[in-house]
Amino acid sequence: MLKGFIILLSFFTRIPVANLVEYDEEKLKKSIYLYSLMGAIIGGILYGIAMLLQNVDQKIFVGLILTIAYIIITGGIHLDGYSDSIDGLYSGREKKRILEIMKDSRVGAFGVIGLIILILSYVICFSSVPYSVIFMTPVIGRLSVVVSCYRKKYARESQGMGTFFVEGMSIKVLLVNLVLSLSFIFLFQEKIKLAITVLLTIILSRIISKTIENKIDGMTGDTCGFITEICQLIFLSIYIII
Repeated sequence: MLKGFIILLSFFTRIPVANLVEYDEEKLKKSIYLYSLMGAIIGGILYGIAMLLQNVDQKIFVGLILTIAYIIITGGIHLDGYSDSIDGLYSGREKKRILEIMKDSRVGAFGVIGLIILILSYVICFSSVPYSVIFMTPVIGRLSVVVSCYRKKYARESQGMGTFFVEGMSIKVLLVNLVLSLSFIFLFQEKIKLAITVLLTIILSRIISKTIENKIDGMTGDTCGFITEICQLIFLSIYIII
């Protein structure tokens, strides 16, 4: 499981662990049980950066640094899926054309606008929340993907890595990731507020994934990236609102 988790980190982050273990697809498949834990690694790094900058008066600057750090740590992999999904899902086309647009490496106008709004929102939200929420944001982003993919099929006809990831979200995988994610809440004082925010976020993630399913009959790697980013923003926004 540990080797699989290291492979998972090498795929979804820029943390330099790729040379520590040899790629093994079976180990990678098993590592989705620890998908939310990967979010905790990312959140822990962001938490540490926020602590180092705690004496900086301009909180908007702290928010900017945290946003840049998040993009560097993840390599922007989910931002790519987010922009591709916006271009496709909001194109007003049928399933086949939506999937073609999402596969296109070029970013369209909707995708660019979506990225600008998302990044600006991250800067503002990261500058407005406590350290506990900064830590939990990547955790809940990954938990939302697990919740969204549960009992969903891969939308593309061609089989790839996204297939086992989307269709591998069994009830056991869901429960393990749910327990892992919720356990981190007990590290912080704002337990009730965090729990409510998490609950509302994962409910919305399921609603969003259902909307996506209605358009393309399932999920893809790109839509998983979209769910990650949009649910992180939802999590931050709900916490600020309540």
